[in-house]
Amino acid sequence: MSEAYKSVEKQVTVLPQEKEVWQPTNDSKEMITQVETVRSLAKAAPVKIGRRALFSWLRIFVHHPGDGERVNLRIPIPIPLVGLLLPSQPPVNQALRLRNMMAESDNPAKTLETYMDSLMAVEFVRVEDDDELVIIGLD
Repeated sequence: MSEAYKSVEKQVTVLPQEKEVWQPTNDSKEMITQVETVRSLAKAAPVKIGRRALFSWLRIFVHHPGDGERVNLRIPIPIPLVGLLLPSQPPVNQALRLRNMMAESDNPAKTLETYMDSLMAVEFVRVEDDDELVIIGLD
């Protein structure tokens, strides 16, 4: 695991390891705090935002959880300044989905790493099933 992910892992709010996604005993403020923490961790770095000023990137991300194989193809599209219009943080619904996935997971750090690798500013296609994750979008 890279050093960046290790440092991010230390900053993540520790989530309960129970298997239920919705836990009625949780305070809604606590859940909102966890979602905001996830959104701040997934915020695009200033270098990435600067890169978007020159190029938009078509990304194709494929992940096979069974064997751990990943394909992350980035194709630059030379359209200046359009990339600056892309959002720098994931929307709240994606952050909530990641929070719920981490709460369900046996290994929240691995779930966070895979999801952070797959995040894109705009997703055209996202297909998830038990043995494969495929995402096509702009970043």
